[in-house]
Amino acid sequence: MEISPKVKVWVRDIGEVIATLVVIVVVSKLFLGAGMLIPLVAVTSGSMLHTSDEWQNWLLSNNVSNEEISTFPMRGGFAKGDMVVTITPDGKGTIHNFFSKTELGDVIIYKRDKQHMLGAPPIIHRIVGVVKVKDWEVDSVEGVLDCLSVEEFNGRYIPYVRDCIDGGRCLYQDFPESGDFNMYITKGDNNPRSDQCVNIALPVTDAQLTARGWITIPYLGWLKLILSVFIPI
Repeated sequence: MEISPKVKVWVRDIGEVIATLVVIVVVSKLFLGAGMLIPLVAVTSGSMLHTSDEWQNWLLSNNVSNEEISTFPMRGGFAKGDMVVTITPDGKGTIHNFFSKTELGDVIIYKRDKQHMLGAPPIIHRIVGVVKVKDWEVDSVEGVLDCLSVEEFNGRYIPYVRDCIDGGRCLYQDFPESGDFNMYITKGDNNPRSDQCVNIALPVTDAQLTARGWITIPYLGWLKLILSVFIPI
């Protein structure tokens, strides 16, 4: 039975995609270390889509410099249906060291807190502000706090974490284990405000992070999104 030209094209395209993924995984293992995991994440919304320079203008208007923005990864953003190749720790005691390298501008995947759609899929957004906490107080701030303030962190958000450790009412399902940690202000590049100022999330802690975004593969995520309609995952 002769295979039609259209089928041959489909087979060739699928083969090229598989070959590309294999190359990405192999190269990433070589450069990032054999212990790193390389999961693929299908993008489910347009919150990181770039349709203009507004995402950069927002940062500039909040005193993030052009020099800082130029070092941000994934500056092209990504759209619904794209596939994001992410980097995660290997689960062998390297989680703390891995996420201690997380910086302003990184695209991260984080688990939701208990106040915001617990059980819903994790969020993949950019870090626009970093609050370093030392001995249960704000030690330094980098980037944007948006609608929040240092006083609110000291008087409200840091005590939320302490309540979790002390066995009180805990608003986080994952939380740091000591008084020295980072909290993050996060934002979808295509959103007008940060997640924390539109009631999407509390300030994100180190313990909520699951991965950092690395490379975008356009359109490949649609396969997973379409299949999830028929096969819930």
